[in-house]
Amino acid sequence: MQKIWAMAMLPLLAACGGSADDEAPPEESVMAELMKGDEKIGEVTLTQLGGSVAMSIRAGGLKSGSYGMHIHETGKCEGPDYKSAGGHWNPGGKAHGTQNTEGGHAGDLENLFAATGQDARMERNLPGITIFGEGGLMDDDGAALVIHAGPDDMKSDPSGNSGDRIICGVFNKVE
Repeated sequence: MQKIWAMAMLPLLAACGGSADDEAPPEESVMAELMKGDEKIGEVTLTQLGGSVAMSIRAGGLKSGSYGMHIHETGKCEGPDYKSAGGHWNPGGKAHGTQNTEGGHAGDLENLFAATGQDARMERNLPGITIFGEGGLMDDDGAALVIHAGPDDMKSDPSGNSGDRIICGVFNKVE
């Protein structure tokens, strides 16, 4: 009986053992320091988790309210208007907005909400995004996160009527 039990457990033990080749790939992350002019007001981190990306953001010094924010196609943040960051990251060539029937851009994100006297914080899972590799966010010219002066209406093309670009951060690989 012990011999039969031991033989039955062999496949289970082999499956649990695994080799180094069977291990999950290491997580890859990028981080951006969020700048408002010359002042660092927060940071955002993106971490690849299989077929999606985990986003964590903290931004201080904002008045109470909602702010449109987007991942932009170029890793450059020259103030004061941050237009150097280019347009929204849009590898699929879609219209803007998660509520647009033709949308949305891969870089379209939810509005960031700031409460009076508190840092604005958000943690989200962004499905279908890749940080590195073919079609990934971190191409030859990098990427940036931009926060706008007002809320994004989630449907108007090209930027959701979210107003001026007031905060910007360039993504860099986390080593």
